[in-house]
Amino acid sequence: MKNFSLIALFAMFSLMMASCGKDKEDVKPQYAIAFDLQGKGSAIDTLYVEDGALIVAPAEPTDEFYIFEGWYKDAAATIPWDFENDIVTDNTTLYAKWVTVGVRSVFFNTNGLVTVPKITVESGSLITAPDEPTSEDYYFDGWYKEQKCLNKWDFATDIVTKNTTLFAKWNPKYKYYGAELYSTGTFKYGRFEARMKMAYAPGCISSMFLYYNESDNTSSPLWNEIDIEVIGKDSQRFQSNIITGKKGAQITSEQMLSPGFVLDSDYHVYTIEWTPEYVAWLVDGVELRKTELGAGKEQVEDLIKEQSLRFNLWANSSTGWVGKMTHVNIPITQYIDYITVYNYDTETKEFSELWKDDFDSFNSNRWKKGNWKMDLVTENPSNVVIEDGKLLLKLTKEEISY
Repeated sequence: MKNFSLIALFAMFSLMMASCGKDKEDVKPQYAIAFDLQGKGSAIDTLYVEDGALIVAPAEPTDEFYIFEGWYKDAAATIPWDFENDIVTDNTTLYAKWVTVGVRSVFFNTNGLVTVPKITVESGSLITAPDEPTSEDYYFDGWYKEQKCLNKWDFATDIVTKNTTLFAKWNPKYKYYGAELYSTGTFKYGRFEARMKMAYAPGCISSMFLYYNESDNTSSPLWNEIDIEVIGKDSQRFQSNIITGKKGAQITSEQMLSPGFVLDSDYHVYTIEWTPEYVAWLVDGVELRKTELGAGKEQVEDLIKEQSLRFNLWANSSTGWVGKMTHVNIPITQYIDYITVYNYDTETKEFSELWKDDFDSFNSNRWKKGNWKMDLVTENPSNVVIEDGKLLLKLTKEEISY
């Protein structure tokens, strides 16, 4: 009996240790962020942040005899810490940079387009305008006193009395026009197949998707959408999505899929299968993803609205998602050879062809063209064209004169 109790205790201890170990593995490492004031100002408490996190800048320190000039990665204060982009990967010490009272720094903020070095001057001085910055996509329109670029800095009369940041004003060199094709009819379940050569460029999205037409309406009870999106940060993978929820609180089940080729290099058959039991994404008949009913966050059960079939080509300002758009990569074109739509019989669980469009001409009873703004582009009906038995979606540019 005693031996049995010892064995039971040992087993319980082993389970506790295993559980603790599992919990420990699930916890992201935290790193200490120390702020070295280099003998000036008042001490700042150490921060603790997770691996890969940004640092929130502490309140700016002050000193009676010095002016604080920012946080740096090295004690010599030569490499600044970028609080908007630098992430923490280890225990880190940031070093304060100080200048004596009477010396002021002038920083030039170009919104990340180019780098203009800061200058240091005596308080009460005029400053000389730096060389005019240039950009492939924007015209420079002067230095301003605030980020909204309302009041221009006058280099002939304005003097520096404190640390100052001047902001570059930019005017775009180009207008961009995208394209969208959408079905006049809507569908609840089916197989949607298109032979396409997708478009690719940083900042752009080339797509095929199903969409509940009232999703973007604030009074709509829910959002329904299923996507294939070739995004401008990856020419060999596309993004597959199920989106449900409500506008402003959408839930997205996202997965990047690799068909094994460069997406804008040739024609391939892209397919979305939507049934009450699953959603599947296929390329050239090969299933790359299948999300089935009851998979929790995958939301198949929430896809209950009839949806239109859509294709569009546009550009987005979120560089972290799609990369940075530049005019040198435009124009681009998404080519559609044919589109086939199949019904789905919920009883037999079989698909049957409903119609096929080979685009010998534009069927205005079946299709409409978008004409709205989508972030960096305006969808232009004239960018949806029929050429040589194919439908083309174009993303074009127009130079702006000021």
